[in-house]
Amino acid sequence: MRRSCNLATDVIRILGARQLSWLVQSSVIVERHPQYQPAVEPLVAKYQQMKATIKNERSVYNDFELAAESKKDEIIKERKQKFPPKNKYDLPQYFSSADEKALMDPVQNDDYLPLKPQGTSNEDKQSVHLIKPYSSVFLIVKSDDGWTFPHKMVETEKSLEEAAVAAVESHPSNQNLKLQVSSGLPISVHVNKYSNKYQDHTNRTGVKTFFMKSKYNGGNFTGESFRWCTKSELKDFVPKDVLKCVEPCLK
Repeated sequence: MRRSCNLATDVIRILGARQLSWLVQSSVIVERHPQYQPAVEPLVAKYQQMKATIKNERSVYNDFELAAESKKDEIIKERKQKFPPKNKYDLPQYFSSADEKALMDPVQNDDYLPLKPQGTSNEDKQSVHLIKPYSSVFLIVKSDDGWTFPHKMVETEKSLEEAAVAAVESHPSNQNLKLQVSSGLPISVHVNKYSNKYQDHTNRTGVKTFFMKSKYNGGNFTGESFRWCTKSELKDFVPKDVLKCVEPCLK
């Protein structure tokens, strides 16, 4: 049974009154998966094609062989009609070993060819699909504290999933970006405990940030306060302690 992850109330109910001073925040990791197959090294491509050929030859009677057999029958029938036997002793060879070899020559598999993005117009240059299309990219936004993942405080009786969606949909830079939360449960948590002086000032112990994984589902942000980064690029923007929490869960 799927359990709703309402951390705003769960923290209060499970851990006692002392935890009332903790702020609960939901941060969403929006991932756009690779759009194109990366280019394959020639030697690797040749090895993959050899494996496919061997697998094809070891099959008992696969679809390719069935198609070839059907085509062979059509060729023989067509040749018999075009060149009928002259007499009962005339036994022409309607299908030679050379024909067999040509028919069974495997066609190059497109799966091993590197796919490339199609040409696009100027209007499509900012499309999320064209940003580093051979890698997964993640959305980060610029806040007062620097670059980080979209986030929002969890209101009472609201779930982490609802707050994660709201963090993106209500962001000022959101033009029409949509996402699909992958799971109702967080993939990681980051704890930021305030100093004693700041605790006295705010009457809060600190902030607990729960990270939710989501899938990009169309649209984009606008302006200068966002960017799409690969996993390796995140370290140049996201704080180290935050990245340490989520990096093992990123592809």
